[in-house]
Amino acid sequence: MQNRKYQVFISSTYSDLVEERKKVLDILLMADCIPAGMEAFVATDVEQFEVIKKVIDLCDYYILIIGQRYGSINQDTGISYTEMEYDYAIKNKIPVLVFVLDEQIVLPDDKKENEPDKVERLKAFRAKALTNRLCSIWKNTDELVGKVAVSIMTAKETIERPGWQRGTDFDEASLRRTIMKLQEENENLKVKLNDAIETEDTGYETVRTDIYINQGTVLETKCSRPSMSQKKLIEEIEADITHYGASNIFFYIYDKEKIIDNPELFKKTYENKIYEKNIYIEILQPKELI
Repeated sequence: MQNRKYQVFISSTYSDLVEERKKVLDILLMADCIPAGMEAFVATDVEQFEVIKKVIDLCDYYILIIGQRYGSINQDTGISYTEMEYDYAIKNKIPVLVFVLDEQIVLPDDKKENEPDKVERLKAFRAKALTNRLCSIWKNTDELVGKVAVSIMTAKETIERPGWQRGTDFDEASLRRTIMKLQEENENLKVKLNDAIETEDTGYETVRTDIYINQGTVLETKCSRPSMSQKKLIEEIEADITHYGASNIFFYIYDKEKIIDNPELFKKTYENKIYEKNIYIEILQPKELI
């Protein structure tokens, strides 16, 4: 089976967010994506911006990271090149994931705007970006990386994009043999699935995976099962919080069985600082087609 990879454009001001861009690029590589940040040169003139537009056109998703600098302004449009990139992605219907630094965070002078005009432009850009439905607030680099990891996984699951696949040539006989083998495997899996359904589910052995992003941050994915209740899911989450030594824990829950009655209320209730740990929850439920 061919693996599909998704190309992701990383947009932000540059000098104040060098470390954050590097770590976001690393987590995208871990998520099997192709980062497309313009690290070699940042858009500072019209000619370079035309190149960047062509790169954005080839991307499946667009990530915008906003700190406390507005960036270089295009004299013709009166807005920054970063904002021009964002507007271009929106105009061309590229799925946009926005990550805005909490305005309460205090940064050194070299990482924030000091010119009154740029401060006002940044406020307006920030307000516009916050209207995006796929928007998150971050307070530090670890939190940013964790939220990017969760958001890109959610986007890949819910927003269909073409992606990239390696081109491979098959001769017809080889392809027919592969199809026959897959059909046989499919029949075997159906038998195993029926056996599993008929076997009593004890409620243990949850489908789960954990990814250690770094020493202080962990991402755990969970999938609900037929025998599971919302109460049981809560017990598992609380046990995981106690188990992990990380200070930032991100839960990505695929609620296949729709056991969570109110996802938004669930998130607000359990997305708190517990045992001196920052807890973040993202819930994905299947949608019925009308």
